[in-house]
Order: sequence, then C-alpha cells, then structure tokens
Amino acid sequence: MVDFTRSGIPGFSVTDSFADVKQRLDDVREDHDFGYESVRGYLELGGNRYLAGIDQNPVTHGIESVELRELFNGDTFEGIALGEMSAQEFAGELVKIGSVPIMEIEMVWWPVERVSFFLYEDVPSAIGWWGKDLTIDKVKAIFAGRIEDLNPNVYHFYKP
Repeated sequence: MVDFTRSGIPGFSVTDSFADVKQRLDDVREDHDFGYESVRGYLELGGNRYLAGIDQNPVTHGIESVELRELFNGDTFEGIALGEMSAQEFAGELVKIGSVPIMEIEMVWWPVERVSFFLYEDVPSAIGWWGKDLTIDKVKAIFAGRIEDLNPNVYHFYKP
C-alpha cells in the first residue's frame, strides 16, 4: 500500500533528472520514435512492482511526465482511497483537499496540482504527474486553464 501525493511518487518526481529516474526502474524499455526519449519499466514500492512510464521533454530534456499505469488494492492519493469510488466521488474528494478538477470520459485532470488520473470503468486506475515544460497541446491547454479551447461537450469542471 502506497500513499501517493500531488508532488509525485515517493522517491522521485517530475523535478528530478530524467537519467536519475530512469536508473530507478527495473526491466526498462526505451522508445525514441517521437523525437524524445520515453522509458517504461517497473518501480518497486511498498512491496509491489508498479509499471511506470517517464517521458522526456524534447527541448529541455527534463521530465515531461511520470505515470504509474497500474495501482494496487489499498493505494491512496493524499489519503483518498484509489480504486474504491467512482470518478465523480473521487473528484469531490479532490475538491476537499485542493482545487477543482476537470473531468472527461477517461480522465480526471487536477490542473492546478498538475496531476491526472486515468479512469477504467469510471474508477481511477492510473496516475500521471506533469512537468512544467509540456509539449502536448491538449495537456498544455488543460494546465493553462484554457478549457474553452477544448470540446465543451467532453470536458467539464466538477460541480459538487
């Protein structure tokens, strides 16, 4: 059981160097197809092996995003149980501890904190932390608060 925080995965975050984070992973698979380095591997935390992905910013070569692609029973985020409540309920808990999230069909975005949660069957099942030097236009629009630039039929702010 691991309690993840808005600042990242225990032991490293998006402010660390890409090379240092890459060295912490086991069974690393690298990808250079998109003009930047992307690695996938396993991270040992709390007795579990988490599948992690780290993307490098092609300009700064720092970390653009860190993602845990699977969670385990008992994992929490800032003390909120993951995998045990609907996306709407989870968004309500995020409001209690921080800012208002943005929801879409497959994601809950927490823009002020630069964290996102992938949903599987309406339950948070993966976490992503985003660096400041984003290159993905959709994500840049979300974190810049330009929600009006996105499809209003898909995205909405959580309303308790």
